[in-house]
Amino acid sequence: MVAINIRSLLCILGIASLGTSAAVDTADTAQAWRLTQYCNQTYTVNNGDTCWSIIATNQNKVTMGQLLCWNTDINARCSNLIPGTQVCVGVERPGPVC
Repeated sequence: MVAINIRSLLCILGIASLGTSAAVDTADTAQAWRLTQYCNQTYTVNNGDTCWSIIATNQNKVTMGQLLCWNTDINARCSNLIPGTQVCVGVERPGPVC
């Protein structure tokens, strides 16, 4: 019987980055990140950030639904945040319909 540690198993299953950020070249990605056209306040993603930490950093002035609506490149699980990219955390009123 072959012994496989949990990290190896996660790599095999493709979920090794749970709770961590992948190393990605952000030079082109940061430019391509789409924000709503109504955005008037942004936040720069840091290593280890989650959607919840971004919301908390902005004093809970934005909901998870709004964050995902205003940043269409963030997936529903919020697992694809890339350090160095800007995310929209505030919009002009009335803003987009989410």
